Amino acid sequence: MGGITIEAELQHGINFSQPSFFDLRTHRPNKTIDIGRDGLSLSLDAKGRRMLQWIQNDRPGFGLDFGVPGHLVSIKIIETNVALYHMKLVNHVDVSLTAHISAQGSFVQDARATNTSSGCVLLPYALGVNVSLNRASYGQLTEGGPIALPPGCNILRKSGPNTLRVYNPNLGAQLSTSLDINGQPLVIDSVEDQDASEAVLDVFVKGKVCILPGETATFCATFRLIPDAKEHTDVFQSGMAISKAMLPNAKSRWKRDEILTTYVLRRNFEYILANCVVPISESSTVRLLLETHANITDLVYSEFVPHYRGNIESAVRGHLKWVFIHAKRPHGFWHRSYLANGQPKDRSIFQLDQQCYPLLELCDYAEHFPSQVDFVKRIVDAGVIHEILAVLAAKQDKQTRLWPTDETPGDDAVQYPHHFSSHILMWRTFTRLHQMFLDLAIPLNEQISRLEVMAAQLKNDTVRSFTTTHSNCSRPLFAYLTDGNGHHECYHDGNDVPTAFAYDWGFASSASEITTWRATMDFALSPANAKGFCDEGPYGGLGSVHSPGAWTLGYFQELAYAASSNNVIAMQGAWTKIAAAMQWDGTFPEAVDPKTAQCTSKAWFSWPGAMIGALLIHMKKNGQEEILLQTRVKVKPC
Repeated sequence: MGGITIEAELQHGINFSQPSFFDLRTHRPNKTIDIGRDGLSLSLDAKGRRMLQWIQNDRPGFGLDFGVPGHLVSIKIIETNVALYHMKLVNHVDVSLTAHISAQGSFVQDARATNTSSGCVLLPYALGVNVSLNRASYGQLTEGGPIALPPGCNILRKSGPNTLRVYNPNLGAQLSTSLDINGQPLVIDSVEDQDASEAVLDVFVKGKVCILPGETATFCATFRLIPDAKEHTDVFQSGMAISKAMLPNAKSRWKRDEILTTYVLRRNFEYILANCVVPISESSTVRLLLETHANITDLVYSEFVPHYRGNIESAVRGHLKWVFIHAKRPHGFWHRSYLANGQPKDRSIFQLDQQCYPLLELCDYAEHFPSQVDFVKRIVDAGVIHEILAVLAAKQDKQTRLWPTDETPGDDAVQYPHHFSSHILMWRTFTRLHQMFLDLAIPLNEQISRLEVMAAQLKNDTVRSFTTTHSNCSRPLFAYLTDGNGHHECYHDGNDVPTAFAYDWGFASSASEITTWRATMDFALSPANAKGFCDEGPYGGLGSVHSPGAWTLGYFQELAYAASSNNVIAMQGAWTKIAAAMQWDGTFPEAVDPKTAQCTSKAWFSWPGAMIGALLIHMKKNGQEEILLQTRVKVKPC
């Protein structure tokens, strides 16, 4: 947000409802501008051009480009599918640009260039079609086996006088584009056919427009992705017509949208709906959608409540349908990662926590959308719940009565087979699932009838088997891993979110259990947790052996623990780190440098923002939000 350290601005009340300002000579956005709708995502640079891999060296991506350097720009993402830009070019031209996505795979750049000088300006423009069509790489930090991409073959052809068409016959997809200038379709006669093998196309439609003093020229570049390689004659209506139909309502949607906590909540909520719904999303991120739905009338103005409620219900319902109906389970259990078509990406790795999240999400959906009981019952009737419970029954170790896992929630190998936070999660799952069947009056078979007893037994066995001592801790604590026969590993990871919830969920309920849980969290959030705590700078905190640095999920756990204890100083300390780690658009990376709070891993990572956003809703409700707002923080100058 400019080149100014925002600590000083916060003392005078920075307004987070306003656009973010950048002087591109000194500071650029520390991640792309990301918008999306209905499974189509766009990553844009600071000038509104679509780009991702070239952002580090400032090579322009495809789309509109005015060719005249300008260094002052303001950016605001006003809705999941709309980003607004304002740029000052060096030739006395002000450019307002709206990038927005409509239905059916269409996206538009709508620019208005105004001549602020006393003389005529000849404004150069270019429509870049320097693109490559291919499938997502499905890359992972913990790679379970790469999937070869289809051969790269980009073929560009004209489709009538005003439209360019790019298609990849090996992919079965195409991109069409056209440009309107001052409301008139541009006749594209200067572009030759081009074929590019394993390379990006090099195509630019260039020209100049004369703008009189005080006058405005309009440009509307329209694109559409189509999932086939056939030639179409009705690709899209006039770009200007699409643009007018999509003009955003700039009215504020969120209450108190000028404050930092609302900004964080709003932007992470929007990021999930925009960029994480295919309709696939991580079950853990759905938590923020459901918490927002439950409190929507307190968070947004009444006229926007139906809009958000509909989007939330559609996203969560779509994910449930995908995970219970379309996701393949060749080994009976849910895999750790999937392709969009429902096929497991990785080999047959059994992660215990992955069997719990979809079941909990279904319970949450049934609670938040009581009118959708028929949908929930159809999911139950599909039989997947009973199949998963059967898998879990077969996996249980008969001697220790604990459940093994091949990997931790962070995809890391285990020294001992039984993982603590996954057992808390499974206890929560058994408890909630049994209650959901009772609430919906669904007939109980033997599996479901036993869940309540199994949950109680699971808790007792977990507390008994995982309670241990550590040389750096004066009190008993819960181990990270155990073999169930007296051997333990003491460690805590940024991924172990269920442990942070053990008290709020009621897993730690007796005085001794609460004491042991507090000792566990105190250990986890301190240098005593030698392998898991990053203690190398002012932004040190809980991390993971999975990737170096302090983790924003660790900051979340720190804030959640402080909030549950009503520890004001600890809340302020955790919030200071969260604010510093926040990226320009309110989202969070996986890990940050403990000295600078700059991203060191995964700038595009929805889980921490989802957890922080859901926690902020609770802190708004119980009055703790004001503690955060009174905290003096620094937000990185992007």
